[in-house]
Amino acid sequence: MLSLFSKKGALKLRVSKKAFLKLAFIFVSIFSAFLLTGLVYFRYDVTIIDGGSERTVYTMQADPYDVLAENGISVGMYDRVEFTGFDGSPTATLTVRRAYEVPVTVDGEEYSPVYNIDGTVEQLLEQFSIELGEYDTITPAPEEKIQDGDVIEITRAFDVEVTADGETVAVICNSNTVSELLERAEIKLGKDDIVSAELDEIITEPCEIKVSRVEKKVSTKREVDPYETETVNDNLMAIGDSRVVTEGVDGVKETTTTETYIDGVKTDTAVETKIISEKTNEVIAEGAAVSEPYCKIDDPAIVLENGRPVNYEYIISGPATAYTAFEGAKTASGRLAEIGTCAVNPNVIPYGSLLYIVGQEGDNICYGYAIAADTGYGMMDGTIPVDVYMGDSANHYADACAWGWHLVDIYVIEVGNG
Repeated sequence: MLSLFSKKGALKLRVSKKAFLKLAFIFVSIFSAFLLTGLVYFRYDVTIIDGGSERTVYTMQADPYDVLAENGISVGMYDRVEFTGFDGSPTATLTVRRAYEVPVTVDGEEYSPVYNIDGTVEQLLEQFSIELGEYDTITPAPEEKIQDGDVIEITRAFDVEVTADGETVAVICNSNTVSELLERAEIKLGKDDIVSAELDEIITEPCEIKVSRVEKKVSTKREVDPYETETVNDNLMAIGDSRVVTEGVDGVKETTTTETYIDGVKTDTAVETKIISEKTNEVIAEGAAVSEPYCKIDDPAIVLENGRPVNYEYIISGPATAYTAFEGAKTASGRLAEIGTCAVNPNVIPYGSLLYIVGQEGDNICYGYAIAADTGYGMMDGTIPVDVYMGDSANHYADACAWGWHLVDIYVIEVGNG
């Protein structure tokens, strides 16, 4: 029994080893098949570049988006996927270029953002259906490429009303000067026209600009400016006598009248007179003395009315005689004896006094201007208040004789000091 049992046991052991070998063969076959099929399954290797990261994956997918999905990489609406490869090669490069947000403002207000990778401003506006008017402005310029961090700023044009010549037109404006808007409206300014705003002012909001047309009507007239006649007293001429001191000459003046009209309404009249040639007034000297004075010296301190001084210190009346002396003779006061000096009592009329000697009423004799400078016996005893000097004896003795003796009034204009 035991032997048989042992034999049976040995037999059983041998059967178990055989089965094991069989199983092992099967496992190796399956594993080899798996290896073979696996090599066939992972037939592509793809380098994925996403921003700053890079990795290589193995895939059976030929579509780049399937490769990205297979590796859990999502792509935004505006991201760009660039794929190079396979086409007979087991390798490829898949690049994901991520779009970034670009803020857009319109007239300073935030607008829906756009997304960019490497487009120009113009391309982005077209891509996102943002239209520009003819006079809208934009920064950066349409042809410039957008960089991360840029902001697209759009300023919309607006209407400005421009009124001129009775008509109002709407002009598109976008931060233009008044001058530019007038040019855009085809309005030309006259040199005197008035604009409601400075030409260099920059318009930043809707408004009205008014142009007032200014017309100036100028008329010029030349006319004679007649001279006037002036009269002056001449102490060296007798009343009733006269002479022309200055000939009168007419002048010419030009009068310019400027009438200003604003939009056809007269608003101002200006008159300007310009002298073309000056007039020269006529000056006539009229005699002021009772008769022509013997002494031809005048003094502004002597003012005559009806032949007699108006202003004086006192009057001495009495007879007046005349005398001559040799040429070069000196007077008692030390002065040279000459026509215009006279002899007096210096105790009554001090030497150096300015006198005016004229005949008393009814006697038109007139010596005129005289300076108290000499004296004599008749003067000192008081019988003769004045002796007038007629000149040197050689030439004027006859004049002294002709004078003789007259009752005169001696006007002391200024009292001398000796």
